[in-house]
Parts: sequence; structure tokens; C-alpha cells
Amino acid sequence: MNLSPEQTAAQLRCPHDEAGAAFGQMMNLRNLTQILGSFEAVQLQNGDRILETGCGNGGLLGYILSQAENLHYTGLEISPLMHAQAQAFNAPFLEAGLANYRLYDGGALPFTDESFDKIVSVNTVYFWDDAPSALSELSRVLKSGGRLCLNFCEKDFMAKLPFAAHGFVLWDAAEIEQQVGALPLQRVARVQEEDLAVSKDGRLVKRPYVHLVMERA
Repeated sequence: MNLSPEQTAAQLRCPHDEAGAAFGQMMNLRNLTQILGSFEAVQLQNGDRILETGCGNGGLLGYILSQAENLHYTGLEISPLMHAQAQAFNAPFLEAGLANYRLYDGGALPFTDESFDKIVSVNTVYFWDDAPSALSELSRVLKSGGRLCLNFCEKDFMAKLPFAAHGFVLWDAAEIEQQVGALPLQRVARVQEEDLAVSKDGRLVKRPYVHLVMERA
């Protein structure tokens, strides 16, 4: 797949068309360490209701639901293609009442207050149009005592990637924390890790990323 940096950025924001299906699968596999680490960071407990924003094609649902007993998962996407693929691939889980998928416009979350015990979001902070509003919405739908994990690559690393110049907003973890303001979210962990990844131009790179874990009062 030979895409320009601008085309790559557009697919990463919202996978679409024929190339989008390939991007969805690629992100599932190449972001695997980030995704698994994020679910580990929120410490899933029996009976938890989980929200994942930017859930992609849903390829890891079986793994997620196996981490504790009586879990319920909701996946949220802005990409109609990813939403459709996740629903089709995970139809048995949906029919069993263990999961559901929702499509939204990237703004207000389509859920009532305090709907979830745990929220995970991997590599979505770059696409927030309004960081304080996004954090406010995540806080609103999180139960008291619930945990949120934001996983992303920080500014120094992302600034070196050609596609990040096209519509990405780059953050350090400390800057995200500053956006919390008066919200009832308190940092409980900020874990720096790295993995060996394949860049969009096919090179092997050491990719540093952060798990920013917050708890709602």
C-alpha cells in the first residue's frame, strides 16, 4: 500500500474505503502491545462494564472478555467501516449480550452518566478537536472509582513521523493532565514503555509510548 503521508493520516484518523480495511487490521496487530497493556493498566474486575473509544475492527474482543468474569464491552468508533467490520466479526458476542458497538461523530459520548467501570482509548488523543471537552465526556460516563487509560505516543516521537504533520495534535502526558482542570479525575499511574514496531515506510523502530491512567473521584 503506497499512500502519501496525508493519505496515511486520513486513514489513521478514520479508516475508510478499500485501504481502510487493511489499515484496521494493521493497527490491530501493530498496536497490540499498546492495546493489551492498556487493558492491563485499568485492572479489569469481575462484572466491569468497559468502554473502548476508537475500537477499530474489534479483533481482540474475545481476549478482552476473557480477562475476568461477567464483563460487558462497548466499542465506540467514528469510522463506519470499522463499526461494520467489528459488528460482523463479533456477531456471536453481540448475540450473547456480552458486547455492543456504537457509531458516533467524535463529540459527545452517546451514553448516560456513570455508565462504565473502565475506559480504554489507544492512539486517539491526536484527533481530539477539544481536549478539555473530550476529557469531560470521558469523566462523565465513568463511574466513581472507575479507571480510564489513555495510551499514546508522546510529542518527541510523533513529531518525527511524516503523517503526523497532517491533522494530528501532539501531546505529552503532562500536557494531557493539565487539560483535566477541575474534572474529578486523578492520575494514578503514568507508565512509560516502548516496543519494537514497523514504521509506515517499513523500517524497524523502537516506539516509546505512555499509559496515562486516571481514576474518577
